[in-house]
Amino acid sequence: MQVINVNLLGPVMLPELPREFHDTMTKFGVFRVFITGSWVDFGNYMPVKSPINGEVIAQVNKLGAEYVNSAIERLHYSWLSLKVIPAHKRADMLIKVADFIEEYKQLFRDVLVIEGGKPIDEAEGEVESAITRLRMIHQDLGRLLNVGIPGEYSAGTENKYAIVVREPIGVVAAIAPFNYPLFTSIVKIATALLAGNPVIFKPSSYTPITGVLIAKAIEYAGLGNYFAMITGPGATVGDAMITHPLVRAITLTGSTETGLRVMRMAGLKKLQLELGGKAPAIVLEDADLKDAARKIVIGSLRLSGQRCDAISRVIAMSSIADELINYIIKEMNGWVVGDPRDPKVKVGPLIDTNAVERVHSMVDDALMKGGKLMYGGKYWLTYHEPTVVDNVSRKSRLALEETFGPVIPIIRVMSIDEAIEVANEVVYGLDAAVFGRDLNTLWKVARSLEVGEVTINDFPRHGLGLFPFGGVKESGFGREGVGFSVEDVTELKTIVMTYK
Repeated sequence: MQVINVNLLGPVMLPELPREFHDTMTKFGVFRVFITGSWVDFGNYMPVKSPINGEVIAQVNKLGAEYVNSAIERLHYSWLSLKVIPAHKRADMLIKVADFIEEYKQLFRDVLVIEGGKPIDEAEGEVESAITRLRMIHQDLGRLLNVGIPGEYSAGTENKYAIVVREPIGVVAAIAPFNYPLFTSIVKIATALLAGNPVIFKPSSYTPITGVLIAKAIEYAGLGNYFAMITGPGATVGDAMITHPLVRAITLTGSTETGLRVMRMAGLKKLQLELGGKAPAIVLEDADLKDAARKIVIGSLRLSGQRCDAISRVIAMSSIADELINYIIKEMNGWVVGDPRDPKVKVGPLIDTNAVERVHSMVDDALMKGGKLMYGGKYWLTYHEPTVVDNVSRKSRLALEETFGPVIPIIRVMSIDEAIEVANEVVYGLDAAVFGRDLNTLWKVARSLEVGEVTINDFPRHGLGLFPFGGVKESGFGREGVGFSVEDVTELKTIVMTYK
């Protein structure tokens, strides 16, 4: 396993911002927040550290609840002027957001690498995905169409005709994660604005500079009066957002613990929650093992496993487990670990040292419960080697908890029914993968899994959201995707016409 040392590539620094971004910072280099068309500095700051080496790379505003409340009230007052803009024109304005990101895509890419620790190719892929998704925004308009229902099908309503209209819900609070800080944020913000809702947006405190760049793109597109980007601790600004009575809907991607907290505090608000995952990859006896191994490795190690749809359990039939593990280890040998600024690196850092220590403690727990270390296992600073643990106990943390790290646990089973039982015994239900050839068996397994999405003969990936995705059980509820995301930020109104 090759390791690229951080110190070889020099100091870790944010790229220099073009002149067009200078209003996003104070003269002392602190990033401002953006509130309904204005860049504002409130004078209280918090540091931003790069996971590459843990050093401070920037300062951002640290808002208090009173400023959040004021921003929400301003957004609420802007709602009437946003609603009267025709939906197709709002879509056209969002295309301008894509134009802006495309113009500065190297800047967006470099910030994702420095601030979030993404390998270069993954950062480039996220930027391109955000641009492509925005250029598809007109496809979401189809979900905003009205439906007519004649009353002649029921006695007593023969002289009535109903029109069911989908209307904007009001101020939407969008809360984004650190792992896909550009793409996930853009989807939440764009679908809410398209539907006619003002948006208050909180980027992750790990990746707030990406949030600043997004706000600049929204401002460029002419939608700044209906948008606020705030920074600060989740326990302060996040709680103020989710409890404010003028916030009518919340869209969150984050941990299950955060989602449960939002549910307890939000009250009667519409919620779209994509939370934790523990995606199993079930490998059947008739699977193409070499192909399955390659896809399992990609699905487990991309973004160092810090993805809610990452494969974090391999449930393998005992008869083929040894051969499968050999293929997996061969595939992993080509994954270079280290500084994500090096183009050869495929496994960069985890988001901070606490994340690394948590992942390693899960590996230790699995080994103490009878697991066998087959590959990797070392860790340092914010980096954890890609790791394979065989014979993982169903009672271990590595089998039950969301990993969010580059670890592949192997759980051996004797039958398809046992594989389904193991897959379903966790509290999560976001994604799953099944590898095999027999269609009847694949169908049985897919229908039996308690998840929001099953991928057959590939690793789970939400991509652009062309296929709707979301969780069941403690992985959340609501669905995101092209045409589906707008449903959770709108509400239906039935207008009944009576005629003679």
